Amino acid sequence: MDEVTLINIWNAKRKSIAQSQLVSVIMIATVVALVSTGQFANTTDEIRLLALAAVASTGILSLISQLAIVREASMVVKDLAKAKTNTGKIIAASGSYLQLTQVVMVGFAIALFAVMAVAIY
Repeated sequence: MDEVTLINIWNAKRKSIAQSQLVSVIMIATVVALVSTGQFANTTDEIRLLALAAVASTGILSLISQLAIVREASMVVKDLAKAKTNTGKIIAASGSYLQLTQVVMVGFAIALFAVMAVAIY
């Protein structure tokens, strides 16, 4: 593949990461709104568990998608190792940031789920 094609793939992967977070953001915003208005205060444990299950399943599916996108973007970074343009070189040098992104995404997901569980209960 030529460098321009690889850079276009890289940009598409970055856009995909942002788009894959949309459903989770909507779910989190909904639960935060419900918590902040006291909707879980007088509800049953079953409803609370249902809300947690919805948050967890949405988050897990989103995280899996994001990790797959990062893995694919890592291959683009490797292919751009011999890049001639400055853009290609900068993208090629970002491999360590992709690894850091994976770790941070997992850490944030776990922390956010814990906070949501406490807020719901």
